[in-house]
Amino acid sequence: MSKELRRALFGLVAIALVLYTSMLIFTRAPIEKQMGEAQKIFYYHVGSAWTMFLAFTITAVAGVVYLVRKSPKADAVAGASAELGFVFATIVLITGSLWGRSAWDTWWNWEPRLTSMLVLWLIYAAYLLFRSTMRGEPRRRNSSVFGILAFVMTPLVYFSIQLWGSLLHPKTSTVRNLDPAMLQVVGISGLAMLGVFLFLLMVRAGLENVETELDALRHERVR
Repeated sequence: MSKELRRALFGLVAIALVLYTSMLIFTRAPIEKQMGEAQKIFYYHVGSAWTMFLAFTITAVAGVVYLVRKSPKADAVAGASAELGFVFATIVLITGSLWGRSAWDTWWNWEPRLTSMLVLWLIYAAYLLFRSTMRGEPRRRNSSVFGILAFVMTPLVYFSIQLWGSLLHPKTSTVRNLDPAMLQVVGISGLAMLGVFLFLLMVRAGLENVETELDALRHERVR
């Protein structure tokens, strides 16, 4: 089986898992008494948040690997993971606002979790902009350093409620205290988001590697 075929099959499995998750969310997951159907945003919100944390962690780890080994493939993984992490961070902010409108009767509140999440989103937006302004070795080296430093904000977002408290946002232990049926759907939703992320990471990192090889060929022709 070729690499392309394996990747395509993995993508089909990821899509099937997302569709299965959506079916579970709207047919199996119990309806929450206070929020009703609007509570189902929670499953997409939490799964996206978990995937976002993983993506930014991979960006930082791959950045360290690049600085140590000077591997262009590690830089490709770092850049691709940051792009996807930014997408999932955007989903977290959007679904969080929809949740807030239903649960708290407000689209936004400057409480610690939301504020730190917005700061994280802006930092990685800056990372992607910064990365797009350079090519070659300077981009790989400087992006690696930026990605490592930016990661410092990630645990601050996760532990923001424990550090600074919150009058609105639930603690991170909320998921563990869910109804068993809800908890099961949350877990499957997280796996679905993970599958989509890994598939897109393979595709995007592959494109980054091709771009690196093309840049090297252009450089050789110029010489």
